[in-house]
Amino acid sequence: MAISLQGITKIFGQGPRALKALDGIDLEVPEGTIFGIIGSSGAGKSTLVRCVNLLERPTSGTVCVGGVDFTSLSEGELREARKKVGMIFQSFNLLARRTVFGNVALPLELAGWKKEEIAPRVEELLDLVGLTVKRDVYPSQLSGGQKQRVGIARALANHPDVLLSDEATSALDPMTTQSILELLRNINEKLGLTILLITHEMNVIKEICHNVAVIEKGRIVEQGAVLDVFTDPREETTRDLLGEIIGVDLPPTFGGLDFSREPVAGGDLVIQLRFFGNVAAEPVMSDLVRRFDVDVNILTAHIDHIRNVPYGTLVVGLSGDEARRQAALEHLRALDLKMEVVGYVRQALCPAR
Repeated sequence: MAISLQGITKIFGQGPRALKALDGIDLEVPEGTIFGIIGSSGAGKSTLVRCVNLLERPTSGTVCVGGVDFTSLSEGELREARKKVGMIFQSFNLLARRTVFGNVALPLELAGWKKEEIAPRVEELLDLVGLTVKRDVYPSQLSGGQKQRVGIARALANHPDVLLSDEATSALDPMTTQSILELLRNINEKLGLTILLITHEMNVIKEICHNVAVIEKGRIVEQGAVLDVFTDPREETTRDLLGEIIGVDLPPTFGGLDFSREPVAGGDLVIQLRFFGNVAAEPVMSDLVRRFDVDVNILTAHIDHIRNVPYGTLVVGLSGDEARRQAALEHLRALDLKMEVVGYVRQALCPAR
């Protein structure tokens, strides 16, 4: 099922103390994709995901899931429609007095399933999330990752077409987070579910999402395919969120290089390259040195993968004859990468030859 949000506004309170948590959100989540919503604390992302299944009713705007306008449904119709929308939470929300089996069975019981129908469905789900051997234990006996797996199995109980994930990995350690993300990826591929994933961690986005939207102060400020947003972020908010994992900002050590944003007579160029795909494996820098007889000093670099596609950033100092440097820049601009002159340094970055 696709998700379509049009003009979603959410205001809490009234009068001078009213808080506009969401401000005219338009969003299209294609069917069968994993779509990430990222933003800092208080940006409005959790309110947004709760508006999708109307746990929070928007002040204005429409929410359509699978072509059904949730905002126009009666309470009874909405309860029925919600069965096609599963949700997993940061805090797990498991019932302490129910076993793993009982927690997963609960939504089926509430939906009126017969007892003989519930047992095989629960066993199927526990096998899917890798918890068959834990069926009879209680939540207090589980690790954080195991609790979240129970939460995922419970969210899938009624055969939903959409899965909402609200900071599902925020309380987990990195290794456990990786295993939960792998599970969500497998669920997306095997079951064809549309997954809307809320997070404040760019590492989560790059690992499993096809598309991403960046939210700030209740507005979507940037969105697109994950690879496009990571390799060519347009907004300062996005660059801030990306900075810690791909190094798009210049490191503090540039302070010792007499760095300037403005041209410096006789100074060396500082350029930033952002590359992805096949070009990441090509000897771009060594080729530059051979072709144009310029000196290249690597100042900072980072390489990683987005859904198995290599991408990275490289900041280098470029020294040498001005004409050769300009020819080298034109060559870089013609390649399948993003190149930007970010500044200049007064002293030589490379030893004289």
